[in-house]
Amino acid sequence: MDFGWRVPSYAGPGISAADSRALVPYFAAVEERGFEALWVIDHLLIAPNVYSVAWQDPLMTLAAAAGVTDQIRLGTAVICAPLRNPVIMAKQVAGLDHLAGSGRVILGVGTGHDEREFAAVGVPKTERGRRTDEALELVRLLLSADDVSFQGRYYSVDGVTIHPRPSAPVPIWIGGGSQVHVVDNVDTPNMAPAVLRRIGRYEGWICRSSGTSPEIIASDIAAVTGYLAPRRSMDGFTVSHAQWLHIVDSADREAVISEQLRAYRTVMDVKRSDQDLQLAYLFGTIDEMTERIRAIKASGVQHLIINPVTADKAQIDLFASQIMPNV
Repeated sequence: MDFGWRVPSYAGPGISAADSRALVPYFAAVEERGFEALWVIDHLLIAPNVYSVAWQDPLMTLAAAAGVTDQIRLGTAVICAPLRNPVIMAKQVAGLDHLAGSGRVILGVGTGHDEREFAAVGVPKTERGRRTDEALELVRLLLSADDVSFQGRYYSVDGVTIHPRPSAPVPIWIGGGSQVHVVDNVDTPNMAPAVLRRIGRYEGWICRSSGTSPEIIASDIAAVTGYLAPRRSMDGFTVSHAQWLHIVDSADREAVISEQLRAYRTVMDVKRSDQDLQLAYLFGTIDEMTERIRAIKASGVQHLIINPVTADKAQIDLFASQIMPNV
């Protein structure tokens, strides 16, 4: 298993330009510590019942990261496809690929979940799955061909060519899973057939992280691999998972948990209980978090995306020196 680092590109109330600019040296620090990929999350607005912040625009953030890194992969985990016009998204992804030096971009895509975000862009949430499927089909065509014509239910183009285009296909990883442990959750506790079909058409899968217990991770991985194995080769397919943590370098477990909860509350919505957070995410001493990451690896995860809940660069160093070598 290798590791990615999802940068703390938070955009909460009171964020300053200086806060945003501080991400530039942060990107370089992630690459310097040997992570396989640098990831960004996507939320147009604050998503109540899950988070207390929004995030910087994902593709703009990765474009800034491309300018101060050389080798590390650059990925969205995940971008909400139905909130965006697929022609514009294809143009931005292709531009990012070129600006980064080609071959570094991973397009992680999800359907989104927050009703207010859909309302803000005038898209019915009930259409999110079908729009995502159409958008992905069209984006892949636009990234690979001239004079693209496409007629779908939601999107259509006639003879469209975009430049630049990637010299090699941009891998697409699908985000999603079963149930989320959040307040007022309406998702069902199973892998929907449409989600499994979507995952099966592309190069990777990001098991959802928001409120996902170890048991749900294992169940979802079993469902996905059980569906895919009879239908396609698993060579070149990546099973990934995103998790959150805040490292406290202390053996005093009570003090560690207290400090971790304080840090988590800067990002997570107050409606979620302390117990829910501890069930879902990486908590405890460094040894305890390392052991839980070993269990995630044993469940079949090949790429683990770590999301710090603060922008403290010391978290990068602590993970790279005290957890990564011991998994």
